Amino acid sequence: MKSKNLLYSYYFLILIILMLGIFFRVVNLDKKVYWHDEIHTSLHITGFTAKEWHPSLFNGEVITQDSLQYHLKINDKKSLADTINTLVFDDPHHPPLYYILVRYWRQFWGDSITVIRSFSVLVSLWIFPAIYWLCWELFKQPIISSLCLALVAVSPLYVFYAQEAREYALFTVLIALSTASLLRSIRLTKDANIPQERCYLSWGVYLILTTLSLYTSLFSIFVIIAQAIYTLLIEKNAFNKVTIFYGISLVISCILFAPWMIVLIQNYEQYKRANNWMIAVTLPPEELLKTWGLNLSRLFFDLGWEIDTLLTYFIIILCLLLVSYSLYFLYKKSALKSWLFVFSLVFIQIFFLLGPDLLWGGVRSLSPRYLIPFYLGINLSVAYLLGIKLTHSTNKITKVWSMITIIILSLGIISCWINSQKDTAWTKVISYSLPQVAQIINKIDSPLVISNDQGYHPGNIMALSYLLNPEVKFQLLSQEKQYKFPKGFQTIFLLSPTDEFKLTLEKETKVKAKLMFGDAYLKLWKIEV
Repeated sequence: MKSKNLLYSYYFLILIILMLGIFFRVVNLDKKVYWHDEIHTSLHITGFTAKEWHPSLFNGEVITQDSLQYHLKINDKKSLADTINTLVFDDPHHPPLYYILVRYWRQFWGDSITVIRSFSVLVSLWIFPAIYWLCWELFKQPIISSLCLALVAVSPLYVFYAQEAREYALFTVLIALSTASLLRSIRLTKDANIPQERCYLSWGVYLILTTLSLYTSLFSIFVIIAQAIYTLLIEKNAFNKVTIFYGISLVISCILFAPWMIVLIQNYEQYKRANNWMIAVTLPPEELLKTWGLNLSRLFFDLGWEIDTLLTYFIIILCLLLVSYSLYFLYKKSALKSWLFVFSLVFIQIFFLLGPDLLWGGVRSLSPRYLIPFYLGINLSVAYLLGIKLTHSTNKITKVWSMITIIILSLGIISCWINSQKDTAWTKVISYSLPQVAQIINKIDSPLVISNDQGYHPGNIMALSYLLNPEVKFQLLSQEKQYKFPKGFQTIFLLSPTDEFKLTLEKETKVKAKLMFGDAYLKLWKIEV
């Protein structure tokens, strides 16, 4: 009786946590900086290619905030075909499904940042039934499914991506659904009492979900590899109904995705340019592994701390111990079909992303948005550990693990609440410091902001414009030679100028630039004319 009452208490707690998870996804949706990558979401769904918007902005003319944001707004002259073309020619590594859906969403509901991000929020809510279903197919225990749902609900990592105008929330939901659908299809196919039509329908659902996930993110390929390895191992490479149905489903999915693969092949050079950042930087193995540990801890607890603090190291170690023990416990206690699936999902990501970084250099594995299948696998493993410890242990052990469970969920809630009040997040990466830059500029009446088109500057400048006062003007340069200050401005800011341009400007105009802000991605200099 006590055990049953304890379970009811947990289910009530999980219901509260689920409601909090929904709240954290919708609160202050427009507060955080609309960052570089989200700017490109707006450009894609509006249908402007770089060849169209770049020359009209980076021509040396003084422009207003409205002019700078013109290409980010709904334009009746641009069609769905234009949206697809922007992806084909500018970002072929981003398949079109998310951008097509959010384009129609914005046309129906409006043009604000809140509206664009709200699509991701709505989609992200489907992760709750999806992860519950996936857990159920793996473990067949409601307490484990409920705990996994709770972990995902208040995980700061998932909440960040749920509030971002990018495809990662949709990617998360689709891979959870496709993997759950695969497990269900295998189960039904092996059950002699299930009508053949239901098996066909189940494999058809898996086929559709897999195709949709491919059209959402190319990183679905790693999930498919994990699924293929799992299916072949669980069936011991036998040529039977399961492997036949799986093979047919996979072949059809690949055929349906072939049009975008052709696009990718034809625009491979642009794909390499867009993703050059993954290999342009090489970190020492110890730095790489430290950042990996930090990103893993962000699944449970995240206050945006830097890695080189004692408390951060302590949290990372605790999270590593929890995750390592959960994987060991899963392997020792669960059925083969359960631990093999989770291990496939987790270690395929490590093999294809962390492995190349360690062997050949690069930072492919340091972007958590590409490791979402890995994090889902970790959630499954930890949920299994907690669920079994809470229901199949002595009273003393149950009390200890009850406290551990409450601590884990509480840390997630605390993280989500604190992060919801901030105007930026580590997920904004190159745009993280834009709010600080905007505060400095907004203190001056009617200043001019000068910048160039190098690197990530175009997206960052557009993102910055959303944070600045309407009277701020911009002058964007493609060529910095023979430059002269425009008349009518007493204060001018240089945003991440080249060293050559700044030195030449100081020498030729006899002015002195004062550094107002600087970090790895942004530098702001102030000039009094």
